[in-house]
Amino acid sequence: MNSRRQIVRKTNGPILARFFSSGVLKELARTGYSQVASNLVHHHHVFDDFDVNLSVGEFYNAIFDRLVLEYRYEYIYKNAIAEKILLGKHSLNTAYMLTEFRADNCKADAVVLNGTSHVYEIKSELDSYERIDRQIEAYKKIFDYITVITTEKLYDVICNRVPPGIGVMVLAENKYRFKLKDCRREAKSNKFNVNPSVIFESLHRKEYTKIIREVLGKSFEGTANTKIHSEAKDFFSNIPPEIAHQKMVEALKNRRQAKNISEFICDVPHSLKAASISMRLTKDERCRFADLMNSSVRNVFV
Repeated sequence: MNSRRQIVRKTNGPILARFFSSGVLKELARTGYSQVASNLVHHHHVFDDFDVNLSVGEFYNAIFDRLVLEYRYEYIYKNAIAEKILLGKHSLNTAYMLTEFRADNCKADAVVLNGTSHVYEIKSELDSYERIDRQIEAYKKIFDYITVITTEKLYDVICNRVPPGIGVMVLAENKYRFKLKDCRREAKSNKFNVNPSVIFESLHRKEYTKIIREVLGKSFEGTANTKIHSEAKDFFSNIPPEIAHQKMVEALKNRRQAKNISEFICDVPHSLKAASISMRLTKDERCRFADLMNSSVRNVFV
């Protein structure tokens, strides 16, 4: 049965959105069962709205399709970035996506790394845009391209709020696709203006010491652990911005998590692409989760 036809009319959006919470998804990956999800099914009579013969993967797709139509919270946008941009425009052999990435005093909603970096800030109909000025200023210190993804209703507000060079895209109201409404709002390159000191704070010690060794020829062998951070930051701050940015991109793409989950991303249903990226699972947990998607929903959420 085609899960995209399972449009329901009763259970409200916030309840259905809880099935996509990290707590529920990690429970499923670790044990093959989620007490929280089971409680949602029984207390809110979710199976009154859905075909109980669906597989878990089809069930998630059906919930997601309902949310796309009626409750577009942040995850819908993140999944669209994963599906339409990461997987739709790039190859997992050369590109990767990070979610909730530390950027100065903010956390970036989604960052796609290919030959460069592109950060996407989500401003859905359920979000406030009051922090957007601080967020944009933080992202300009680290990323090459910056785009705000928003709604039709907020498009003009966002365009008037963000400075030139910041892209603005819309997730279409009636369709699950992006619209670039005005070519003048395409993101412009910012890599020559990034701040190496801020980039430094977003990297792990092994990453920034490796970069300093490669670019400046400086080794921290013999340096006391308590002094490495401050000394390394002084050196890193002297790296040209565009080089610091490029080395950051290479370091982030080389993180173990990025290398290990490409197959997992491809295996999960379309509704769980963003979740497959953000969950930090072991190899066994990824295998269990992927296998679970083919199980009957009535056997998992009982």
